[in-house]
Amino acid sequence: MKKPGAIILSFIFLGVLSPLLFLNAAADNTPYLKFCGANGTIFGTCHLLYTGKSTILLDCGLFQEEGYPKREVDRRNRFLPFQPRDIDYILVTHAHGDHIGRIPYLVRKGFAGKIYCTEATAQVAREMLKLLAWILSHDSPLYNQHHVEATLKRLVPCRYNRTYTLPDGLRFRFLEAGHIIGSAMIYLDFEQGGDDYSLLFTGDIGNPAAPLLRPQDIVEDVDYLICESTYGNRLHSNAADDMKKFAETINTAINRGGKVIIPCYVLARTQNILYFINKMIRDKKFDRSFNVYVDSIYANKMTRIYRKNSQLFNEETKKEIRQRKPPLSFPTLKEHKPEEKIIGPAVILAPSGMANVGSIRTHLTNYLPDPDSVVIFVGYQPEGMIGRKLLEGAKWMKIGEKTVPVRAKSYYLSSFSGHADYHQIITWLKNFQRIREIFIVHGQPDSSKYLAEYIEAHTLFKAMVPKFLQKIYLTPN
Repeated sequence: MKKPGAIILSFIFLGVLSPLLFLNAAADNTPYLKFCGANGTIFGTCHLLYTGKSTILLDCGLFQEEGYPKREVDRRNRFLPFQPRDIDYILVTHAHGDHIGRIPYLVRKGFAGKIYCTEATAQVAREMLKLLAWILSHDSPLYNQHHVEATLKRLVPCRYNRTYTLPDGLRFRFLEAGHIIGSAMIYLDFEQGGDDYSLLFTGDIGNPAAPLLRPQDIVEDVDYLICESTYGNRLHSNAADDMKKFAETINTAINRGGKVIIPCYVLARTQNILYFINKMIRDKKFDRSFNVYVDSIYANKMTRIYRKNSQLFNEETKKEIRQRKPPLSFPTLKEHKPEEKIIGPAVILAPSGMANVGSIRTHLTNYLPDPDSVVIFVGYQPEGMIGRKLLEGAKWMKIGEKTVPVRAKSYYLSSFSGHADYHQIITWLKNFQRIREIFIVHGQPDSSKYLAEYIEAHTLFKAMVPKFLQKIYLTPN
């Protein structure tokens, strides 16, 4: 016979804990989203979707935040709030490192499913993941080339705007995002417990002012939207003004016999800059001829992938191709490393975009002391980085073991960004007839907060900023 205390505890268990256990059991098959990266930062995108039947990851990228100790960056990249072997599929928006850079680590840790992406993203990923493995091998070897090869074997290239159905019944299709070659938004819909659910993940939304690529596809109806906020509280400068400044700055430098140094990321930014320079050469914007060097093996590989996928270009660029005006090829383009000291005027594109690593450091060391040369930054420069210091007027710059005088002028042109600003995001959102709720991710805290508030103030949609590891149960439409 149970003692009175035991009986009381049994009633407490049955009366209080059992309902809680019942609720948890009922929630076991309830679809949910769990935000596992790019919350309060633009790095480490990773969102987990549980459909009640399967578990899917939307991207899984590297945390690459500048200013953090290497040990902390490594810790964040190794932390996984799920078991890789429990993930059934991965859907990838595009092949930037902050969106795909941890996938080989998942494979190393037991992920055995398929990885779905667009055809062009598969081509870019083959090069990007090899590059990332090489970079990581110097600091924090999350994985090696063997894991990259195992990852590439799991890629399933998909076409845009075609619906694919997975064995568990989940349907998805890739829509144009206009960010980089092959970039996509992912639309998903599935049924669970007799109810229908739909979700759209933007990945990175492209800047409509950027060249080459098609604009974003339009969606009119979805239950849930996961939306990036890189420029959630910022506006780009006027594109026409920036183009004029860009041409004038290059022209002034080359007329003096100087060098134009452009720190560039290997993917997208390099190709956009080449397009602009090529067009300006054709339009006779420059007073004299000059060579354009792209000092990056991988940037040149990415340019070849762009050329190979010209069917993804916008109508203006396709028209130029039909007129035999190739957008990414011109006689003075040199896709190789220049000599140590170039005689005469030249433009040099080299990674990285923040000038903190890569071959760009050699060119800055060589030409910052030259008052006839200039540096043009075409991407955001965080606090403490070489680029920010130059833009703030530094007179001396320590680059590696050398300290060099700064006599070259530096400029920043923000309209070259590959991301939509908050006005452009709102313009795209106004095409929707219905969104139940918007989750704002992929932005610094102030940026995400501002965009969520701006959306609620200027549309009829509800928006929130989920916290890292927050789980949100989904309700059917």
